[in-house]
Amino acid sequence: PRVLGQYTLKLSATLTIEKSDDKVKTQQSVLDLLSFAKEKKLEFNVQRMVENMVVQLEKVMDTQKVLDEKKTTEIPKDFTLPKYRVKAMPKLEAKKITVKILSVEELQKKMASKDFTFAEPILVKNATSLFASGEWDKVKRHWTASRLMGDEYLERELKLEYWPQDKAKNRMAMVNNMIQMEEPEMIPFSRYVINCFHGSPAKPKLPGQNTEHCEQTVDATTMVSNRSELDQLGIFGEIQNALPHMAKFRRALLEASGDELKAILGKKAEKWMRNHDRESYRFFVFGPSGSGDKLHAENGLPFFDILVHGSKRWLLLKEDEMEKVAQKAREALEFDKTSAYMFFEEKLPELREEFGLKKYVEANQGPGDIILVPSGWFRVSLALADSISYYETILEKGETLAAVTDNQVWRPDFRQYRLAYCYTPETIEELPGVSGNTGLLGWLKQAIEKVALDEAITGILDVMLHCGSTLALDEKMPQLKVRALSACTPKVWKKCRKQLQAKLKAKGSSATLSWLPVEAPKSTELLGAGVNLLGAGDKTEL
Repeated sequence: PRVLGQYTLKLSATLTIEKSDDKVKTQQSVLDLLSFAKEKKLEFNVQRMVENMVVQLEKVMDTQKVLDEKKTTEIPKDFTLPKYRVKAMPKLEAKKITVKILSVEELQKKMASKDFTFAEPILVKNATSLFASGEWDKVKRHWTASRLMGDEYLERELKLEYWPQDKAKNRMAMVNNMIQMEEPEMIPFSRYVINCFHGSPAKPKLPGQNTEHCEQTVDATTMVSNRSELDQLGIFGEIQNALPHMAKFRRALLEASGDELKAILGKKAEKWMRNHDRESYRFFVFGPSGSGDKLHAENGLPFFDILVHGSKRWLLLKEDEMEKVAQKAREALEFDKTSAYMFFEEKLPELREEFGLKKYVEANQGPGDIILVPSGWFRVSLALADSISYYETILEKGETLAAVTDNQVWRPDFRQYRLAYCYTPETIEELPGVSGNTGLLGWLKQAIEKVALDEAITGILDVMLHCGSTLALDEKMPQLKVRALSACTPKVWKKCRKQLQAKLKAKGSSATLSWLPVEAPKSTELLGAGVNLLGAGDKTEL
């Protein structure tokens, strides 16, 4: 009774808008509600309540519009937002820069030369002019932790390998005198940020032992929903890199195979195709301050690395210097098995003072700086602030391509015998280096006789994918003379295809192999372009 007796009664209703709600649809629904109230001539106070709600929503939408516009124009200075940021370590920068430094203009002049090559690492400071107008700002906006966390496609599709701190320090554990590989957790990017970056402005996560295990090296194509997102990072069009063409061939051949390859491989088809569809020459490296991998070489291939956000310290040394020091110091220090943080904090001073490490170069890399590293160099890099960089490996020399190809198919000295799947016990001595080697010949004959059909089929497909990606360079990079460069020759291609047909027939398969060229490919463009991949009169029913 006392409430009813009051002159004025004020009631309030709360409209909750979640982060995932569509604000535009919510605003339209409230406008529809106001129209309904007016149309039905509801009480004036009810109409006033809805009008107030409309006004408040307009303010929300105006604020959101300002924020959205700011996002599209503001250029982020850091990889992470303050609430996630790990404390930087500027005191760990190299005291003296000993790497060779070139300006953008000097680098472009050298690269314009037909015989351009580099025998030592190069640091190019502030190389952002290599990007088209406005592209560098787009790169900095696109590759931030907050943008990546908000990408629904990546959150759903991208899974990062993460080892907790204790497991990361000992990725290979000794159990009952047997080496046991630790399996990583597969986590989304948002969970990775929480694990490795999360702190607060008042109490940021401290770098070093808390973060040394957190660096990630990820195939760049897995971090985009469309490969065209990476086009703006292809800044060295002058370099003829075989790796993109080889990746294109593998992808085109897998697409041309349709459902037949899946039928041939059965249950293991999806995993096999996923592994062979990887480009594996373009990568993003990111991690919090204090993170970094151990001292290692880049698969014997040269590469360039451009830092988008953050700060890094690099140390690079040649393989002969690495081996000389390693003979003395490996057991004492295990310097090649420790994180970048521990390497710079503890191992490097001892290597210099006690084990004679002298021939190395160092560099500090900031946003927009590019490091170019030739083949045969070992490197270790430490994030001095939360960082993300893009790096690309390069394959343009014939001798390097020959080594990379043979390493995948035929290097008996290194226990690589995969090419033998394409031969029979009667023809095995046709393989390079087998004729006259009685021991190897006898062993291979016995091994080939015991190979199961499924193993042989998978092995031949492996060989043809590797050989085909090399042979298909013939038109794009004729200077490499790929048809006589390695163990993968046109003759070997035809022999492998014929052996694959025989194995499929023995298995009772009805595969036609119409997607697999009879003659060794010379170009990727021939695949899936309406070209008859079967030779004249060739019949492939098995």
